[in-house]
Amino acid sequence: MNHSYNASTISDQEKAHKALLELEIKFNKKPRTGALGIQGSQIQALTGFNRIFEQYPYPVVINAAILKLADWFRTHNNVVKFYVYKVFKEASHQHLEKIINVEETIRRILPILGSNDTTARSITLRVLGCMSIIIAEKLDVQFGIVQRFELATDRLELQAAIWASDQICARSNRFPAVIFSKIDKKLRDPSTSLDIKLQVVKIFRHMHEDIGMTREAQKTCLSLLNDPATGSELVIVTLRTLTLLISKAVIDQKEQIDRLLEYALNDTRDDVS
Repeated sequence: MNHSYNASTISDQEKAHKALLELEIKFNKKPRTGALGIQGSQIQALTGFNRIFEQYPYPVVINAAILKLADWFRTHNNVVKFYVYKVFKEASHQHLEKIINVEETIRRILPILGSNDTTARSITLRVLGCMSIIIAEKLDVQFGIVQRFELATDRLELQAAIWASDQICARSNRFPAVIFSKIDKKLRDPSTSLDIKLQVVKIFRHMHEDIGMTREAQKTCLSLLNDPATGSELVIVTLRTLTLLISKAVIDQKEQIDRLLEYALNDTRDDVS
């Protein structure tokens, strides 16, 4: 019976590799002149990868597919990069956890953060965020994301850096301490737009593993709440974030309940109370 199972597995893997080869041939099909930067056959090839993940969920198959996608991501234009990102986005964590050559995958994708192209960097940050379940503790990944979080001036890139930071924070023991001062600085900077602050402050909900970090995040949230210049929308998001943080860290829960009641009963703004 075991022999039969192994034979079936080998047969499935052979079929999977054949299917991958067919997708590669379709992707590399000689292009016709077009203005979109991607051919229909390439889109068809890229959208076929998640079907292979579902049909043949073997580590060796998924690993080969992801490495191929990472190669295309590295060498092709932003339209192809975007469709590769969609594959990563739609792939389940269960599939991504089966990648064998994580370092090789990162080595193909991470250097794009050094590109002069803000769109390419934005898509790369999104891909890294999608991979957070397997790369959250990688120092080079953390450094690259923090750097773009600090330096990004393009709105889409900054939003991608915030999202990637949030994803890594959710799964890393080390990263919250690395990113904390950058978040604090963004929130205190008067030039930071409201919508960016609304996204950034939410990252604090992940800072519950270390009590010292929890206290620091709590302190920053309270500083925002006590600032008369903080608008109602940011107050609401900060209160919600602080509640999530404290509930996970299991500290000062009574004080937070009292704080919520205080805002509910006494804040004169309709959207807060």
